[in-house]
Amino acid sequence: MELWDVYDHCFQKTGRIHERGNPLPPGEYHLVVAVYPVNSQGQVLIQKRNPDLKLMPGLWAATGGSALQGEDAWAACQRELWEELGLCATKENSEMVAVFKRIDSFNTVWLIHTDVNAEELKLQKEEVSDVRWVSVAELKEMAKNGTFHYYRYLDWLADYLISLRNP
Repeated sequence: MELWDVYDHCFQKTGRIHERGNPLPPGEYHLVVAVYPVNSQGQVLIQKRNPDLKLMPGLWAATGGSALQGEDAWAACQRELWEELGLCATKENSEMVAVFKRIDSFNTVWLIHTDVNAEELKLQKEEVSDVRWVSVAELKEMAKNGTFHYYRYLDWLADYLISLRNP
């Protein structure tokens, strides 16, 4: 059983706990992290979801998931990245670049600056079947053709990543 902290519309914890799998009442939210490793060439590391998963099976997507009860966004970012890829997020290589409010969640978006070799990663086979580095243009094209999950913030993120390379 996975438990989440419940947040109000101002991104403040309510003190209530929610069990994953049950719908949240209107006006209540949980915390989600989306983690994008980015290398010095401006490429993004994406992961292919295990084909046996209920949500987005076999689709390329961001690393991430829901924060567990007691976790803040930073702790959830570190845990998800370590669990799914065996990659360590540190205060020196990480930055939260956005927070987006969705229907029942607040989604924090993280960049992890790393030049790790994709073949060196330890994938969580239950969730991740493959990883690969892609350019921002490839990422946008994959989202357009449906092979990468289209996140509503993806165009913003792509522009942000390009701006990092061309200040």
